[in-house]
Amino acid sequence: MSSNSKVTLVTRRRTLIGLGGLAASASALKTAWGAEPGPFAIKRASLLQRKPGMSHEEFVKHWVEIHAPMARACPGIGRYALTIVKSASTRKDVAPYEIQVDGIAELWFKSQADFEAYSNSPATKRLRDDGATFIGREIDFMTEEQVIIS
Repeated sequence: MSSNSKVTLVTRRRTLIGLGGLAASASALKTAWGAEPGPFAIKRASLLQRKPGMSHEEFVKHWVEIHAPMARACPGIGRYALTIVKSASTRKDVAPYEIQVDGIAELWFKSQADFEAYSNSPATKRLRDDGATFIGREIDFMTEEQVIIS
């Protein structure tokens, strides 16, 4: 792949700004830090809250033991990571979010075609149907990941 095609791939990435402010473009990051964009063109990060009446432990058990293994049947996923929230804190100098998050799900896709294959798959519908049994609230962010230190 030529360096021009890398820049084109980077400039095609779409970002929904999430909880932390403005993100610089990946090409600016490459200039500033010498970092190359990863092999994934699309990353979706989801903040998850358990259903009312469910304990955090019950949520995690279902997510890890039942839900996450179902993702293996979904086409297009290049990487899938679960982040289980153990505790939360706020800063005194910044207004806090009044939210409860039990976990953060991250899905990576190598291309828009992979993301569309995932989105339109019957296996993904089954995954989402299962999610509705234990996830009470969810917000999804399409993001641009910029690795500074690895």
